Amino acid sequence: MRKTVRFEAHLDDYGQISIYLSRQFYNGKSDVFYLKKPDGSLSKCQILSFEFSQGDYNKYMIQTLEHIEIGQPYEITEEHGLKVPLQYSLITKTARFDHEFYYDGDDLGVHPLKDATNFALWAPTASRVILEMVDKPRRSYEMERTEKGVFRHHSPTNLHGKKYLYNILVNGSWNTTTDPVARSATSNNSASVIIDYTQVEVERFTQNLPVMEKVTDAIIYELSIRDFSAQAESGISAKSQFLGLCELNTKTPNGSRSGLSHIVDLGVTHVQIMPMFDFSTVDEDNPSTFYNWGYDPVQYNVPEGSFSSDPKDPIKRVLEARTMIQAFHQQGIRVIMDVVYNHVYEMESNAFEKVVPYYYFRRSSSGALSNGSFCNNDVDSNRLMVRKFILDSCKCWMEAYDIDGFRFDLMGVLDIDTMNAIEAQSKSLKPDSMIIGEGWNMPTSLPEEIKANMGNQSKMPHIAHFNDFFREHVKGRTSTNEITMKGYCSGDVSFIDAMKAAMIGNCLPGLVKIFDQPTQSVNYVECHDNHTSWDKLRECCKEDPREIRVKKHKLMIGSVLLAQGIPFLHSGQEFCRTKNGQHNSYRSSDAINQIDWIRKERHMDVVQYTKDMIALRKRMPVFRMKTSAAIEKRVSFRNFDGMLVIHYMYEKKNPYHDVWIYINPTNQIYYERFDDYVEILANEAGLLEDVRAQNTTINPYTLVVFARK
Repeated sequence: MRKTVRFEAHLDDYGQISIYLSRQFYNGKSDVFYLKKPDGSLSKCQILSFEFSQGDYNKYMIQTLEHIEIGQPYEITEEHGLKVPLQYSLITKTARFDHEFYYDGDDLGVHPLKDATNFALWAPTASRVILEMVDKPRRSYEMERTEKGVFRHHSPTNLHGKKYLYNILVNGSWNTTTDPVARSATSNNSASVIIDYTQVEVERFTQNLPVMEKVTDAIIYELSIRDFSAQAESGISAKSQFLGLCELNTKTPNGSRSGLSHIVDLGVTHVQIMPMFDFSTVDEDNPSTFYNWGYDPVQYNVPEGSFSSDPKDPIKRVLEARTMIQAFHQQGIRVIMDVVYNHVYEMESNAFEKVVPYYYFRRSSSGALSNGSFCNNDVDSNRLMVRKFILDSCKCWMEAYDIDGFRFDLMGVLDIDTMNAIEAQSKSLKPDSMIIGEGWNMPTSLPEEIKANMGNQSKMPHIAHFNDFFREHVKGRTSTNEITMKGYCSGDVSFIDAMKAAMIGNCLPGLVKIFDQPTQSVNYVECHDNHTSWDKLRECCKEDPREIRVKKHKLMIGSVLLAQGIPFLHSGQEFCRTKNGQHNSYRSSDAINQIDWIRKERHMDVVQYTKDMIALRKRMPVFRMKTSAAIEKRVSFRNFDGMLVIHYMYEKKNPYHDVWIYINPTNQIYYERFDDYVEILANEAGLLEDVRAQNTTINPYTLVVFARK
């Protein structure tokens, strides 16, 4: 947005203006600059500095002693008579601007009442805002500027379902845009739509949710709305839609459970739904033409239209998204929403940038955009009104849609204060809510000490992070150039000490300590990113026959589900999901990404094993400890020629005094003799009932659980 025309003037601080003058115009030289005020009078500015800038421009820093009223139109004139609007630029990044224009009210957006509708848009740098109602006949209304730069309009009727746009005069140009806090939209974001949630009600089933005392009680299952029901053999009618996840008792042609019934049968406690807000790269009018996961946000508070039964109907997408959430709640399953507040699809066309240019996206002191998200824009979460937007957006999804928690994509782009505020707000709305995120250290232009990443986990004690140490050492390396490198469960027994650290959620000193508490560790070996576990095993264990790779796959699932921390499964992992070796399938196709329900029937033993390990975790509090102190007190390890033995001991029966996990990733058979008879709770076959022994066998590539009362 800088150095695009021959003369530009940017208000970068109070009284401080940056001038860019093309050397193609009078060699880029001017000895005089004037500020033209809204009343037409001129004031001479003082030139503070001059320098040659990149792109064939000269840069001047000038100063005005005149009071500039933010939002009023000003011009800068140079000595040859060329005039340009004074743009409100990096001044929006100052603490003073944030303080002067921070608005803490809860009425931003459009709020229909019984017999009225109130509009409120935060646009402090705008000179004028015109509300345009685009339903026929089109009508326009000049909005009134009020405190803190909030523009308002009152309509004496309830406008539920009506379409609207904003026309904003800012920095000398008119921008036509949708509402950045809109609650629904026409297809492909052509207009915002007013939603009265009281007219789109669905029955709620929050009472069906079982008590969750601590986050380690959760078992998370990640899925894509589109992928889960796309396959012809899924038996689901509303394919790739919100409503497809509401259908019960669906089956494959051979009679296996599919869809929602399959999830219920597994026994997971939470589903994590990949992006379901409005995203850009799928044409909502032709949803099957393009494929995308949806990590390219456009409208954060609007359900994605391609998942609706009728993308052109702005009411249906709201109704059907709400219905889907309650379909899970009715079955006792909580819903975590995958959110992408770290970047947008395209900054220049986004409503944020059109409403308040320069404010919403992180920039350096020179105006360069931060690119820690690798998407050419980073949302500037530590700006007060950006933080407020994210908080208000999360609140909207929790209150209007009954969401139970959030998974933050590239959370390390955001700041610690924002994330802690979200967690506190979520807990105030739902005490059993969960906040988890990708705590990678992203190269965004924030000081290291305030980035919301794993290195700062102690400053975010109630937020959990995806544990890539667990993934890399249990499964093996995930990057494409390291895909052949094994982890402990795939056959590299040299990682036995790393396996110890992983199995206790990396929360004890003396091993590899990453977190203060196990409640901060999301343990996983597979998610939508990178190769699936099965595809990874095909690369790093090519020497193994298929039946051995299946055993290693089960070994990884068992390790995830019995480790301290929060277990996380990727949909289809329970039947050896494959993407034909594609490591990044975000836009590949339905053929690659869809859940293959026929494959489930080939791997029913893995499905049953996953169900059994989930049931075992639920049954045994020993696998769900919530403090590092409890783990340190009760857990010990023993190496057994490459096999890891984990011993849990309680002072009292809980329901057992001793529990042992034997993890054997080798091709050796091991024999163990106990002092007394023990119960064999589970082995490679899954759960066992009433099996007791004193002399036991641990087969190759297996996990065995013993217990003694």
